[in-house]
This record gives sequence, C-alpha cells and structure tokens, in this order.
Amino acid sequence: MIKKNQAEYLETEVIAKINPVGRDEFAAAGQLGYKAAFQLEVWDFEYAGQTEVSIDGKRYAIYRTYGPRPDGKTELYVEERAGKS
Repeated sequence: MIKKNQAEYLETEVIAKINPVGRDEFAAAGQLGYKAAFQLEVWDFEYAGQTEVSIDGKRYAIYRTYGPRPDGKTELYVEERAGKS
C-alpha cells in the first residue's frame, strides 16, 4: 500500500510467498526495535517501495527489503503494526 494522504491508500494486489522469519532475522530485527512477523517473496517488478502490506485484512509494516535476487524476486520483511488494523 502507498499512502496517498492522511486517510487514503492506493492498494495494489500481488501474489506473494509467505515464509517464516528465521531466528537470526528475528533477533536482528529485535535489536532495531522491530518485532518480525514473517518474510514475503514478491516479483521485483511488483514492488514499488511500498511501506505497508495488508494480508487477510491485517496491516503490516515493511521494515526491511532485500533484492532483487537473481531469480527476479524481492524479499520483504514485515512486522505487525501496533494499534492499526
């Protein structure tokens, strides 16, 4: 999702593979003040710098990205948004 203004978001639907976050990533995120929820794999051409994702009606913040990888995918690392649904 890209925030257009204070109350409106521009949403784009994509297909992503949801992966668990490993112990090392969870610990590294915790040191930076994040609570890692999981990692998403999306095609690089579908990711345009969004800062939030919505999965099954729940919002998550993207705190780190990696990519594009040689296979053309980008990894998005997300945390639960406190106080937002």
